[in-house]
Amino acid sequence: MTDEYMEHLAMCIDNKMQAYELYRRSRDKMMLECMLQDYEAKQKLMIQYEKLKEIPSPFSPRQG
Repeated sequence: MTDEYMEHLAMCIDNKMQAYELYRRSRDKMMLECMLQDYEAKQKLMIQYEKLKEIPSPFSPRQG
């Protein structure tokens, strides 16, 4: 997942939010809730991945 992809998802969420605010369709609300949960889950995965990259691997070749 790239930053560009996450920005694209955020724009899709904004568009769906505007549609829901304009038309108040229940399907837009349901889709918006799913999109938000998906976005938040992907954010958490990205944070976990960044933290894992900071931990040195015990299998990496030793320097020295």
